[in-house]
Amino acid sequence: AAKATRSCRGRLDVQDIPTISIPSSTRMGVVSSITWTLAGFGASQILRLSSNLIMTRLLVPEMFGVMALAQVFLYMMTLISDVGINPSIIRSDRGEETRFLNTAWTIQVIRGAIICFVVALIGVALYYAQARGWIGDSSAYSAPVLPAVIMVMSLTSLISGFKSTNIILANRRLMLGRLTAIEIFSQILGLTVMIIWAYNDRTIWALVGGGVISSLSLVLLSHMAFPGNKNKFEWDSTAFWEIFHFGKWLLLSSILTAFYVQGDRLFLGGLVTAEVIGIYSIAYFLSSAVKDVLLKINSAVFFPALSEIHREKTDKLVLIYYRIRRNTDAVAMFVAGMLFSSGASIIELLYDDRYHDAGWMLEVLSLSLIFISPIVSSSMMLATGRSKYEAMMRLLQTSVLVISFPALYYLWGIYGAIWAMVLVPICAVVLDIIYRKKQGMLILKNEVRMLPLIGIGYLAGIAAKELLIFSGLI
Repeated sequence: AAKATRSCRGRLDVQDIPTISIPSSTRMGVVSSITWTLAGFGASQILRLSSNLIMTRLLVPEMFGVMALAQVFLYMMTLISDVGINPSIIRSDRGEETRFLNTAWTIQVIRGAIICFVVALIGVALYYAQARGWIGDSSAYSAPVLPAVIMVMSLTSLISGFKSTNIILANRRLMLGRLTAIEIFSQILGLTVMIIWAYNDRTIWALVGGGVISSLSLVLLSHMAFPGNKNKFEWDSTAFWEIFHFGKWLLLSSILTAFYVQGDRLFLGGLVTAEVIGIYSIAYFLSSAVKDVLLKINSAVFFPALSEIHREKTDKLVLIYYRIRRNTDAVAMFVAGMLFSSGASIIELLYDDRYHDAGWMLEVLSLSLIFISPIVSSSMMLATGRSKYEAMMRLLQTSVLVISFPALYYLWGIYGAIWAMVLVPICAVVLDIIYRKKQGMLILKNEVRMLPLIGIGYLAGIAAKELLIFSGLI
């Protein structure tokens, strides 16, 4: 115990890590949850990629650009209003109480209605700006259909507000099998509607309709597929203040995250056409696939597991964190190297000539995967109640993006803007290391042990590219 206590104060011994034992109940839940999460996310990504390949052949790039812009406003408002309901339920000692859950659900419904109203107003304001001629024809925001798409997409926030809290309890208990199943079913239903609609009517409304149907089916299944508490409108002031107190830093973090995650498309909307944004969205989708799975596992598995470990007052939290990092870093470094050397070939293989500019974008964006350590660090900090970490991290990332993205665009055009997306995570890693060192949570050797996998991935990418050329596929 003394040795572990010294470790948490900063004198961590790297040799301790292989001998760390996670509590058996948590370990079994983690293994099962990771399996379900990986299986579910793998299936989800395959579905997304398959539908993307089909839809890019049915619809023109401009439609994907318009849809990306509509989702920017919806996603930003969702994050701006995030008061930390999900993590509050997961980490709170009251997370299983009916009054606490009903109060959280009530807050969630109110929040969804507010988001719907505000996003719809944005659509109305954009329509008015277009009618007044305040938006230039070279801007993606001038697309005539964009205001209507934004207003219809706002309904997904209203619908999602009624999602059952039993979904969050499934995350808390690391019981993700049924949750994964209903998420995949909802996605399949939405994609099926989207493809059939686009085949018969090749308009952007196929993309919109699929999104609304997917959201509606997930909400309905969340109430039907899980036993336990049936949510109803209820208010408990102590529950509200507990959620608010924990979520106040997350709220600031979410506001900043909204601009960080969607700031690139928000800026590009005023600088380039909807066609360029559509092509960029393809590159971003492929480059973020690994990051997305890590984020999914992080929220569905790592955060609940680390929260349970922290609740049990274990003194091995930091060392377990590095066991997680060993695996996430290995995957990210290898994929970063591989995509950097073969991104253009992958785009050429999968998409027609209209989308080939996404190739060089994918290669540049892949480098951001090297700097993914803050993803796992955020789970450890939230598990220990350090929600201020998230706010600090997002403030830095947003500041760097807001400054570097337009500046590099005006210096080197779209090429410079894409490189800004690599600069942001580099700065985030620097802050992450400084913060964890201050908290006594840093083992420097473990921060760099997986870097050689970048070179191995790079060589694997070259080999894959040569194989594609030799086989005549590109």
